[in-house]
Amino acid sequence: MLDQNNVVRIRRIKKKALEKAAILNPVVPEEAVREFELANDILLPEELFGFYTMVGNGGKMFGGYPQKSLKKFEDLTIDIEKVKKEFPYTEYWVWEDEEEDVDLGEVGNGNIELMDLGDGQTWNIIVTGKERGQMWIFSDVGIEPCAPKRDFLSWYESWLDGNDDYFAGFED
Repeated sequence: MLDQNNVVRIRRIKKKALEKAAILNPVVPEEAVREFELANDILLPEELFGFYTMVGNGGKMFGGYPQKSLKKFEDLTIDIEKVKKEFPYTEYWVWEDEEEDVDLGEVGNGNIELMDLGDGQTWNIIVTGKERGQMWIFSDVGIEPCAPKRDFLSWYESWLDGNDDYFAGFED
């Protein structure tokens, strides 16, 4: 059951997406999402669940980059056991700045890639831990949440509104 606040947000986003002629895949039934969650023993964040069942099952976003559909999640070659583990980060981490070899073993924990931007950059949704539901950008040199932090719906609506500065509030 979706939180009433999220239902209102999802309806607003759907209206904006239709007005902007966003390219969306058809929605999927709630049962299909629940089957995916049950089969993989994970629970998608409510905002993403609502988007896929009420707005669109992925589609094209900024720059023509595809937002992954539930089917793409099913086809993932990721280690689902890592996705089930807790995402341990709450702040950005640039491992390229580290002077010693770093262990990147936990970077794949608790998140799913939603969009591949190329050049080693992806937008991922966090599915476990304190950052659950938040959008983070992953690259070959580090990881970082939006600044200010944004859940999936806020992230998507910012794009619809023409705001592509996902790091306006970033302070080093």
